[in-house]
Amino acid sequence: MASMQNTPSMPAPIAQPNPTVQNEPTTQTNNPPSNALDSELQLVSSLAKLQKLEARIHQLRTLLPNRLLAPLAPVVEPRKEGRSLPSSPQELYQQLVQTARAGIEEVKQFQTLWHSPEMKAIWEHVEGDIKESGGQLLQPTGMWEIDYDSLLGEMIKEEKAREEEKIKDEENQELEKLRSSGQGWRGVVEGFNQRNIPGVRVVPSKNEALLAVALVKAGMVFQVQADGLKEEKDFPDWRVSSKISPGRPVTKLETSIVDCLNSRQRKWDLAYLLEMISSYSEIKTSPCKKCNKMTNAAAQLPSIRLSKSVLSPEGNRTFTFEPLHADCL
Repeated sequence: MASMQNTPSMPAPIAQPNPTVQNEPTTQTNNPPSNALDSELQLVSSLAKLQKLEARIHQLRTLLPNRLLAPLAPVVEPRKEGRSLPSSPQELYQQLVQTARAGIEEVKQFQTLWHSPEMKAIWEHVEGDIKESGGQLLQPTGMWEIDYDSLLGEMIKEEKAREEEKIKDEENQELEKLRSSGQGWRGVVEGFNQRNIPGVRVVPSKNEALLAVALVKAGMVFQVQADGLKEEKDFPDWRVSSKISPGRPVTKLETSIVDCLNSRQRKWDLAYLLEMISSYSEIKTSPCKKCNKMTNAAAQLPSIRLSKSVLSPEGNRTFTFEPLHADCL
């Protein structure tokens, strides 16, 4: 039996000297991160990929002669309605070149998908099943009875909802633990200040749930204020705004940072917020985690922060914040 990893025979593309079209990365809209085909979600994901692959094959079958030679149709059958003859042989040549290049690119993208790591794992899994069953396979009906891409989307939504519910439960447990400790928001600020993080100063108000956070190296100051604090030891949501000198306008960078800070998760967690703000202390020297550049095409610094959490065996959660450009998300 021929190996499933060999690319099926395709029409040979027209050779082009120094082609300018480059392969575009194949994107998978529904692609759960996993290396093993041992879960229902991953199996449905694999079936969705196979379904897309078959659709690509059917599309390629129309490439030759139909779509590849389409520019010649007005010349062969000029009397058909809706077809206009090229104004010159040069225009016809350009149309044929464009069509050929598009066809070559289509074949390249198919080959890239066929040999991708995701498809390789599927082929290996199928070949393993064939060996285990002694070559006996279920005979297909010849048509897909389920839209696996839609099914996968529903399963990913359900999985995401379960994960969000789990995170919410964990946050509620953390919040109850803080409340039972008797430590209010001032205790959180005091604990943060005791760490003496270089270039970061936090000054709480004496009379209200308000504090200023100064990032000395970045040259920025932010104001953090509680929403609806009922008592000193409560844990309300916190919102951030820029604290600027009179007469100085808020910069685009400051606006972008404030937007990111206020769109964060764990709005009740002041310790989390202070960590996140302090991660901007080195904004002028910390490159984007994805592109490894300080500025993007719009000359913008990486003002987005992607949080990653680690849960210790003792149940303590710590966070790190990775800098990113908005267009690198």
